[in-house]
Amino acid sequence: MRTREYIERGETEGKSLLDAMEQGDQDGMQTFDGVIEQMIRSGILTQEGAMPYATNAGNLLLRLGDLGGETHVPADVAPAKEDDTMLDMIER
Repeated sequence: MRTREYIERGETEGKSLLDAMEQGDQDGMQTFDGVIEQMIRSGILTQEGAMPYATNAGNLLLRLGDLGGETHVPADVAPAKEDDTMLDMIER
């Protein structure tokens, strides 16, 4: 309902499609940057490798501020190759 309202009536401060997506995780909504954040936190991606794909790298860096620029990569996760696409990394 909220998403429909924002589309029909337009977005305002604090009432945007992005806000609805970020707050709609119970309805299965997610943002691309939210998925990137989860993958960085779980060690699937590194910050350095993921930032070029972020929709808003500045906001994503702020959300990841508690990591201090370091990520832990589990031993069972294949490291990203330089020529990997984001889809290649997600499918691993």
